[in-house]
Amino acid sequence: MSNIKLKDRIFGYQETSDYKLMSRVPIIIFINGRAFSKNTELLEKPYCNKFVDCMLSTTLQLASEVEGCLFAYHHNDEIVLVLRNDQSVDTTPWYDNRLQKLCSITSSIASLHFSKCATAINLDLISDPIFTSQVFMVPNIMEAINTIILKQQQNFHTSIQFACFYELLKKYDKYQIKEMLGGLSIDEKIDLLQQECNIDFNSYPVSFRRGSACYKVPRIINDGTRKNKWSINNELPIFTKDQSFLSNIFKNGADIFHGQ
Repeated sequence: MSNIKLKDRIFGYQETSDYKLMSRVPIIIFINGRAFSKNTELLEKPYCNKFVDCMLSTTLQLASEVEGCLFAYHHNDEIVLVLRNDQSVDTTPWYDNRLQKLCSITSSIASLHFSKCATAINLDLISDPIFTSQVFMVPNIMEAINTIILKQQQNFHTSIQFACFYELLKKYDKYQIKEMLGGLSIDEKIDLLQQECNIDFNSYPVSFRRGSACYKVPRIINDGTRKNKWSINNELPIFTKDQSFLSNIFKNGADIFHGQ
């Protein structure tokens, strides 16, 4: 009897922290590299193709493994997943929307896959890569779209800051750069990059300026049938200027038809 009571008591403790998110609302997962600013010190800055390749491979892996994933957005050292579980009355949430499961599994998938990828291409990291996850709900698809719009806007600001800092670092020390960039607007930073380094910000890859995404695209396969297949897009539009791009994917589950 005492063993049964002990078991019930310990399981009771566990259950009080086993939170479940609501069903039938979009789930957002933010997956970030832990201390990657330090871990990537030896990599080319402000943009490293090998690092981006590892991040995109990890993004694709997550999108493929996480059930209900509709869209994955990557920028810098962050991956954002959007999950839906309301496509039909029979659709069930991945791991029953158990918060701790969603956090631990997505961070584990990202850490393991990125580590394998980095090892395969000899990416020069300071230490083993580790990712953290944060999971939350938004009330509807429109707010899920707005989350991605916000992330692209943040990426735009971050990429300009990175470009200015690391290009100016070739001429000045970090304290001088801090003084030079302090209080400048976005346009003023872009002008400074042109004047001091003779670099047009728009010459950087689109994926650096706008981020990249992974989502399903309808394609024609060998037998002539149509199938949705995961695809990476490194040439994203500015979402606020092309509002139909995200709405097509988020509402229909895939991008507009692309033949192959």
